[in-house]
Amino acid sequence: MKQIRTANEQDIEKVKSFLGQADVSADRIESIIDHFILMEDADQNILATLGVERIEKDGLLRSLVISPGVDQTNLLTLFKSVISLAKHKELSRLFLATNKQASIQFFAMLGFEQMDAGDLPDHIKGSNHITQLLEKADPMFMVAKIEK
Repeated sequence: MKQIRTANEQDIEKVKSFLGQADVSADRIESIIDHFILMEDADQNILATLGVERIEKDGLLRSLVISPGVDQTNLLTLFKSVISLAKHKELSRLFLATNKQASIQFFAMLGFEQMDAGDLPDHIKGSNHITQLLEKADPMFMVAKIEK
């Protein structure tokens, strides 16, 4: 039995540990913990995380970490939950970066469209997360408008 929920302050250390095991940055987690969706098993072990870093009226998806055994249906539910959270937080758009060509079709199913890095708004391009990504890799960017 898997449960999906919004993280809270009691989850900070658990989320940091989970992200650390996957060698994913837990930078600023304390300040955005209520912008994280967790998938847990029956024993409340984290199976997957997905966070939204709020930047002005937009959000940047980050910290997607998935344990083995999380299937595409679970992943779809996780993403739908984070889109619902973004709507609840009154965000206008969600941006994401990926280095996996195979994931483009999955994100397109969720309403994301590919965009050029040069078309990223300055407030997104200037975020620590994007700056670090661009130093290490040549990611593809996607955006989805959040329906009110």
